Amino acid sequence: MHRTKYNDSVKLALQQKDSRLLKTVTDIDGSGELLKIDDLIGEADYYKKTSRHEDTKYVDTPHDGRWLAMPDPIVYSDLVDKEDKLASGIEIEGKYVKAGAAAIARGTDAEIITGIFSVAQTGLKGTILTPFDNNNVVPVNEGGGGNVGLTIKKLNAANEILRANDVDLDEEELWMPITAKQNSDLLAQIETVNKDYGATGMEMTNGMVRKLFGFNFAHIELSNPRLKEAAALTLTGGGYRKVPFYSKTGIVAAFWERQFDSVDQLPTKHFSAQVYARRQVAATRSEEGKVGYIECLEA
Repeated sequence: MHRTKYNDSVKLALQQKDSRLLKTVTDIDGSGELLKIDDLIGEADYYKKTSRHEDTKYVDTPHDGRWLAMPDPIVYSDLVDKEDKLASGIEIEGKYVKAGAAAIARGTDAEIITGIFSVAQTGLKGTILTPFDNNNVVPVNEGGGGNVGLTIKKLNAANEILRANDVDLDEEELWMPITAKQNSDLLAQIETVNKDYGATGMEMTNGMVRKLFGFNFAHIELSNPRLKEAAALTLTGGGYRKVPFYSKTGIVAAFWERQFDSVDQLPTKHFSAQVYARRQVAATRSEEGKVGYIECLEA
């Protein structure tokens, strides 16, 4: 009974508030030790037929694969020594449900951030390691005036990078995870310039910018130490924040296991109850041209 209740409660909690970045990426099911997520077809040349009955010519269409290795699972577990604490803790508002769901959600965010910035496994067999394309970086001093935080000019520069990479902005859903500092930077700019940003598609609720210049904003503290090693990936060597931007199809998250939860009595722990939740997910860039980042000062 406890196991079913906990599973249902965590599932509902994750439905209500899962990873902040999961909605910004494409998610698929994963299987096996090495998953091929895509077979990219590159740009091919054409030719003109110049005479009747001439032989057909063949172009060399480039192919490239994208792969993900099966990741280590994200796990939350705790011991509960009293029945009344367990019974209340596994309700939908219980602390073990909230703690388990929050831990799984943060771990998912960390995996997505890692996939954004880390090397991607490419090639016919996934043996080629492709680093982040530094041509898709907006510098911290973009727009002049020294090193600054997130600005309208930087948003335009990010938009320009995607367009130059032939990303179809009419079809693609664009996302940018930002911290509270970047949100404040944008609000200050909007107030200072004092323009009507309606033409840019700006949307704002509760003091948070939700959409501007084609980008949807996901609000997340990229420096959160609970993101563990992933937090360090969002800083440049000079200490500037790397604010990623990408199309939803540009990042793929694969789930080997979306959710496993259990409550078990452990004889070796004097029959205390083990509360356990697990997810197995990894992410990667699907196409280099669809992903970039903006260097931002956060001082």
